[in-house]
Amino acid sequence: MKKVLCLLMSAMMALSLSACTKENAEGIYTPGTYTGEAQGFGGTVSVTVTTDADSITEVTIEGSDETPNIGGAALETLIEQIKTAQNSEIDGVSGATMTSNAVKAALKQALDQAMGVVSEQTALNDGTYSVKSTGYSWTGMISADVTIKDNKISAITITEEHESETGEIAQTAFDLMIDRLIENQSLATDTISGATTTSNAIRDLVSQAIVLAGGDPAQWQKAVEKKSDTVKLEGYDVIVVGLGGSGILSYCAAADTGANVFGIEKAAKLGGQSATTTGPMVINSKSAVYEDVTFANPDDVYNTWIDYVESDAKADIIHEAVYNSGTYLDYYMENFGFEFAGMIMSFAKPEWSQFWTRYVGEDGKANIFGPQKTNQFDRAMEKAAALNDKNGYQLETTAEELLYDGDKIVGVKAVGYDGTTYEIYGDSVILATGGYIGDAKMVEENWGTMPNTVAATINDGAGIKMGQAAGGTTYMMAVAPMIHILQVPNMIKNDDLSADQKAVLSALALVKGEKAVTIHGEDLDPTLTEAMIPGYKYYNVYTEDQINEFKTVGFSENFGSATSMFMGQGGSFTVDTPIADLDTILEVGMQYNNVLKASSVSDLAAQIGCDEAVLSATLGGNETTYYAVICSGYTYGTVGGLDVDVNMNVLRADGTPIENLFAVGTDSMGVENIEGKPYTPWGGQAQSWTFVSGYLGGHAAAEYGLTK
Repeated sequence: MKKVLCLLMSAMMALSLSACTKENAEGIYTPGTYTGEAQGFGGTVSVTVTTDADSITEVTIEGSDETPNIGGAALETLIEQIKTAQNSEIDGVSGATMTSNAVKAALKQALDQAMGVVSEQTALNDGTYSVKSTGYSWTGMISADVTIKDNKISAITITEEHESETGEIAQTAFDLMIDRLIENQSLATDTISGATTTSNAIRDLVSQAIVLAGGDPAQWQKAVEKKSDTVKLEGYDVIVVGLGGSGILSYCAAADTGANVFGIEKAAKLGGQSATTTGPMVINSKSAVYEDVTFANPDDVYNTWIDYVESDAKADIIHEAVYNSGTYLDYYMENFGFEFAGMIMSFAKPEWSQFWTRYVGEDGKANIFGPQKTNQFDRAMEKAAALNDKNGYQLETTAEELLYDGDKIVGVKAVGYDGTTYEIYGDSVILATGGYIGDAKMVEENWGTMPNTVAATINDGAGIKMGQAAGGTTYMMAVAPMIHILQVPNMIKNDDLSADQKAVLSALALVKGEKAVTIHGEDLDPTLTEAMIPGYKYYNVYTEDQINEFKTVGFSENFGSATSMFMGQGGSFTVDTPIADLDTILEVGMQYNNVLKASSVSDLAAQIGCDEAVLSATLGGNETTYYAVICSGYTYGTVGGLDVDVNMNVLRADGTPIENLFAVGTDSMGVENIEGKPYTPWGGQAQSWTFVSGYLGGHAAAEYGLTK
């Protein structure tokens, strides 16, 4: 009997060994190429893996809508992590959480396919889960209670948010994204256009809740069905593409003449970048609001302007911008309910003491960027739309191209958020799409590098490209960006550091008078404006001895005013007080690529990407451990755009107008500026241009449309 048992055990061991050998021979994957998709920061991220029987041999990641400086830059790092880990359990990249999570989810889908795993939704545990995520705001996180019931997302309740402190557009995500996620029951729900970061935060809140409920977010990426029908809208005198400040003002002026007007806007709200401005430059207003104001002398302003741009080629336009800034502001105040109060001096000339006015905030409300003014744009549009029964406008609708009959422009083709295609026909078209800050390729072609931005990156140059496709030419496209704000390049929005610790990190980046080094390794010229700093960033470089002194003694008085305009994070520090936790602050700063630590000049030069000899000379040849804290310029828009005449008609290269095509706002603001210098630096000029160009373009387009 004992012999039989031994033989039986030997046979079982042989069978087991045979099974293992067979499994190892077949491997864990079916060799081939597999693709998974998930929603990233700006859109769909796809991960394609090629496998042999036992390993991942190739990885490609596509995510063209991820932010170039953060998510886009992280993709190569994530590819290397996948190749090293050989599974979906990768670390991700600090500061690119949304992109990292999308890559993990898409990778898991692809590997499940390779293993023949049919991924069904794991049943979730009912409950309400309290979660936190980072959104757009740099002053605090979003907290929510997400309720799961019967394996469904049944409620998303925001319990704390700081998004409204840093802008007005986030509310569209709270109003729309939550309902759409619940309706679709899918993390693949599109973000709300113009409120991408807040939308992604809401998606992340739900994703965290799914994990806490025992589920897998990768199983909640069901594609949301889109419509495929086409709707024709006909009979308009004027079509306005883009309903930011200049588009709204164009719409109002055109409608006020009696024209039939239709407007489309890519974002889910009106106002665009204008909703983040303080107010416009104003001279010679006749409004009772300014009856006690002695405005800056218009002749002085005009002559200064012409001298600044070094040309009178656009003198008629600059004349309008100066002498009629108040005239057009009065028109919109009287006819469309815009409200302004108070005056600000000019940046450029202190003697222009009555030059720049402020919007009046809704019920006195304000945020970091000034008075809340979306209500003014909403009110103006509603009044303008009501002037004619045919007038209308549509949000979350993206213009794709102009429509033609032969060479003549006859309308605009656009796509709504739900997939519906619209063919909108009209006699004239006004391009008001907000410039090109959201197109990294256009930015790099004109500026050489992509700066950080607080701008609406949905402004992707669509209007300029449509104007060029119609035969229009550009003017001063490479004018330096609008930059007045400095901060570390990758804001730490979560709780990895306290607000006071973030203030210390910011001070190290923002302080003046320390050793500041350019991207070329040279001393930074302290007279340069933010927009003219090479690469729109520099490095405050500290030796190990200085860092140790900060730990034991604290910051000197020099650091006392080292704060960021608009982008402070709520914390503070006291000078001459030891910073005992500085090592922690620097370590987290390094994790988020805000701080470089180098063991030598050679090491630091390699990390900066500059010439070692140049950097060594700048640092005095001193060999020590260095900490370079990065200070970056944040832009809120582009300047250069299409060439236009005084009627805002888009011009061809030969100077002739395209008779029924117009461009306003930052789609055409290059005509007031010059390349090689910052945009006209007197304050309020860009917002004033929305009123001036909006009035001129709206009236001219309506006049053309009404005569056809």
